[in-house]
Amino acid sequence: MKHYFIQNFKSGLAIFFAATIFVLITTSCCKDCNCEDNKKIDYTKFFIAHAGGAIDGIKYTNCLEALDLSYSKGCRLFELDLSLTTDGKIVAAHDPPGITEAEFMNRPILGKYTPLNMEAINGWFRAHSNAVLITDKLNDPKKIQKEFQFRNRVIMELFTWEAVDTAMQLKIKPMVSENLIFGTSKKAIEMGIKPQLRLRNSEIEQILLQKKIEFICMSRYYCIAGNEDFLRGLKEKGIKNYVFHLELPYPIPGQSAEKYIWDYEMNFCYGMYANDLDLLTTLLEK
Repeated sequence: MKHYFIQNFKSGLAIFFAATIFVLITTSCCKDCNCEDNKKIDYTKFFIAHAGGAIDGIKYTNCLEALDLSYSKGCRLFELDLSLTTDGKIVAAHDPPGITEAEFMNRPILGKYTPLNMEAINGWFRAHSNAVLITDKLNDPKKIQKEFQFRNRVIMELFTWEAVDTAMQLKIKPMVSENLIFGTSKKAIEMGIKPQLRLRNSEIEQILLQKKIEFICMSRYYCIAGNEDFLRGLKEKGIKNYVFHLELPYPIPGQSAEKYIWDYEMNFCYGMYANDLDLLTTLLEK
């Protein structure tokens, strides 16, 4: 009788462990920690084509050809640096070009790439109805509301709380810049925006939650400078942090900066401003 009991106990224990392992496997979640019912992961939401994405190994062109190439690689989120010409028109350029819109459009970027003004940007997003524009540099939601035709497909990186509040009033999704989280950023200073008052982590977290902010962005270097727990906590609360400045301090043979961040740093950020979209293509092919 004792032998029979032990045999049945061992069998039951084996079944229990097998069932437990099965449940763990079938309910395991992806990097996003938001998977439901083992649905296919939408990898496109983790990658933003930085300044349109790199083309011919060249970064930050903000050109038509870069948008086309990034789209062909599977990207659906596209960042463009938006600056003003001398006659007050929006064009895709990292810095104000110091010329008129007409002059800008008649000068191929690096002598061979097609420049973009708002007419061209609207045309491209009209032709790519599942693409989303992420803006940089321009801290003026009213101007985007007036000139970009697809308000439900734009996210604006913004550098002052006033601009964030204005965007939300206009039903434009804001992406809160590192300038408003850590008190300063090189980018904001270059734009003439004075450093904001630095708040403690807990206070910033409450502001982001109260305003129901969905997106933030920052240099990757802020993420690895002792802020990991803070940023991990924001991610757990549903705030999506996209990082830029992906360059690694030293090259790793056979591994891009995007792949390194994907493998080792996605626990405290949500996605990245990618120059190289080859990793996205690889993930989509799985």
